[in-house]
Amino acid sequence: MIRTTEGLVAGAVDRSTEFEEDEQGFVYGDIVHDEEPEDPEDLVVVNLPDMRADEWEMDGGTLADRHPACPAWDDVIIVVPLLELGEYIPEWDEREDQISLERLEKDDITTFVYPSMRLDLVEPSHLRDD
Repeated sequence: MIRTTEGLVAGAVDRSTEFEEDEQGFVYGDIVHDEEPEDPEDLVVVNLPDMRADEWEMDGGTLADRHPACPAWDDVIIVVPLLELGEYIPEWDEREDQISLERLEKDDITTFVYPSMRLDLVEPSHLRDD
């Protein structure tokens, strides 16, 4: 909620300024947190499906329907809990390629789908230039 002179209104935080100007959002290997829990879990970006939140269908609606505080045009981000990913692919932080959704599903790996603006970057990927 945001307090204005008009009263309280709902709103989303614009996280697009958290990245350097030459960066375009999240990349494979970024460690992120869901912005809402008080004690967030470390999550790793494993797949960037190049879809908008209003295009990603789930539970009889879309990702945008589930997260109305984020814009419908927000990017879809697939993450896996860090501890589970470390057990599944110990060398995940040496890979350069995303992990396919088909492989994650086939191997029964826990995945979460978020709009990008719902996530906070905690630790940059090994793929980002220092």
